[in-house]
Amino acid sequence: MTTIVISNSYPYGQMTNQTMGKLIAMHSTMQRLNDAIATASAGYEGEPGTQFEIPSAIGGAPPTLFGVQPSATPGEQGTDYRYAMDALATQWATFWAAAEPFIEQLDNGTLSI
Repeated sequence: MTTIVISNSYPYGQMTNQTMGKLIAMHSTMQRLNDAIATASAGYEGEPGTQFEIPSAIGGAPPTLFGVQPSATPGEQGTDYRYAMDALATQWATFWAAAEPFIEQLDNGTLSI
């Protein structure tokens, strides 16, 4: 594929470059979030899903970095969070595999991840 150089001097050229930059940033963010979810889940021995939920103030446990608000059933919202993130990651990977060559072409020939 030929590299397309797009000038930021034109409104739609700038929009194209911004879109490519945001897609690349999203891909990087998805990778980091998936790694964080895997790390939080590795060897976790509590109620499944609670590693993503904010514990109650009464429990005294430190808050998680995921910020999922718990429901009356411990782990329920965290389990739903994990399911939704896993489904999104699967769909994103499918999209990325198909789109990456075109994103690279529109990113002035270099995928700047």
